[in-house]
Amino acid sequence: MSRVIWGINPLLEVLKNQPELIEEIVLEKKSLSGKKFQILEKAKALGIPVKIWSKGAFFPPKVPHDSHTQGVVAYLRTFEYAELEDIVALWETRGEDPLVIALDEVTDPQNVGSILRVADSAGVHGLIIPKHRACEITGTVIKVSAGSAFHLPIVRVTNLKEAISYFKERGLWVLGLTHKTETTLYDLDLKIPLLLIAGNEGKGIRPSILERCDFQAHLPMRGKVESLNVSQAVSIALYEILRQRYYCAVK
Repeated sequence: MSRVIWGINPLLEVLKNQPELIEEIVLEKKSLSGKKFQILEKAKALGIPVKIWSKGAFFPPKVPHDSHTQGVVAYLRTFEYAELEDIVALWETRGEDPLVIALDEVTDPQNVGSILRVADSAGVHGLIIPKHRACEITGTVIKVSAGSAFHLPIVRVTNLKEAISYFKERGLWVLGLTHKTETTLYDLDLKIPLLLIAGNEGKGIRPSILERCDFQAHLPMRGKVESLNVSQAVSIALYEILRQRYYCAVK
C-alpha cells in the first residue's frame, strides 16, 4: 500500500536519503520553478515517474484538503522503519554517548513530527514508537518534521517494555518525563547514556512504563500554565541534555 507525503522540503529529503521509496510524484504546473523545478530534475535523473497537475485546484488523491502541499505530493511504497540495532550502530559510528527517545502512546502527528524535528537538531540517535495506540509515521508527521523523519532511525515496536530492557542491557539509563515527581530536570546529571521517555498527551507515561525508569523528572512551572505539550517538554529536555553534555558542566 502506498503512503502519501507532501511539501517541498520533505520531498527533497526523501529524494536525497531514500529515493527508492518513491512510487510517483505529482507537481502542480503553476509556478513550476525554484525548488519545485529541482524536484522535477532530480526525479527525472533518478527515473521516478512525475505527473504535472494542470486541471484546476491541486487536490491529488489521498491528500487531506486542509494540507499545505506547496504544489508537491509524492506517493511512497511504505515508510521503512529501522531496527533497534540501527540506533546502536548510529551512536557507535558517531562515537557519541547514546541519546534515544521513546514515546509512550503519543497519538498526535503534529507532536510526533515536532519531536522528530527537534530530535534531529539535537543529534538524537533514534526514536522508538509503539505499534499500538500510538501515531505512526504519516504524511503529516513527515511534513511537520520538515523531512527529519529520514535523518534518524525510527523503530516501531510491539512491546515498549522489551525495548527499554534492550537499551538498559547496553548501558543506557532511563529518564521519564512526568509530573508525578518532585525532582526537576535541572536536579539531574544528564551527561550519561540516556533513554528519554515521554508519554501520552493526556495520561502521560503509563505506570507500567514509569516503573521501569531509573529517574523521573518534571519541568518546573512558575506561571499559570500547569503543563506543556509533549513536543515542547521533549524539546526543553533535549536541550538541557545538550547543555550539560557539551556546553556547561553541572556543578
